[in-house]
Amino acid sequence: MIRSMLMMAMAFALMGGQAFAGGGGKANGTLVVKNAAYDSVAIVVDPPVAWAAWAAPFTDAQKAELAKRATIITADGSQSFSVKQGAHKVLAVNMFDEAFTLTDVTIRKKQTTSITVYPGFSGAL
Repeated sequence: MIRSMLMMAMAFALMGGQAFAGGGGKANGTLVVKNAAYDSVAIVVDPPVAWAAWAAPFTDAQKAELAKRATIITADGSQSFSVKQGAHKVLAVNMFDEAFTLTDVTIRKKQTTSITVYPGFSGAL
């Protein structure tokens, strides 16, 4: 029960976060991320390289960093991001069990690119 409450608190904290999408300037394309998981996922476009070494359960410091940068997508939801043309990485963290995927995506100028994420185990037993 405590874990569920902590996960809900983390989800609410992350809802106000911003997605980092490759810096300022004019956006050259659109990335649409669809959540295929049964749980909400936290999405970060172009996360720091060190985040690829994270493992669940996350530390409080890792959760705070994620909260600063993530955009939450609810189960079966989607979100559009304006991003620069070129190669990007998309981090998707399952809010239930902190499992994550890191996906490579290439954005073409003035085009929409769509990906579907399904990080880790989803749904309560």
